[in-house]
Amino acid sequence: LMMQTFKVYRETPPADYVETGVATPPDEVQMEGIIFSDGTVVVRWQTMDHSTAIFPHMGMFMAIHGHPEYGTRIDYGPVF
Repeated sequence: LMMQTFKVYRETPPADYVETGVATPPDEVQMEGIIFSDGTVVVRWQTMDHSTAIFPHMGMFMAIHGHPEYGTRIDYGPVF
């Protein structure tokens, strides 16, 4: 069984999102996440509200939160 962590950055978030705390600045982590061995994805926002969400798989997470228009980038950590 293997799991993998990741960090999500948004390089071009809307300025008003950053000003109100809905998004982090481009050089800061927007979300931290983990992909569990069964494919389940859990993310924890690093924004002002620090919410947590669970998705059945990475495809669903990306369909909802991928936001290519915000320059979303995912940096994957080691598999463990």
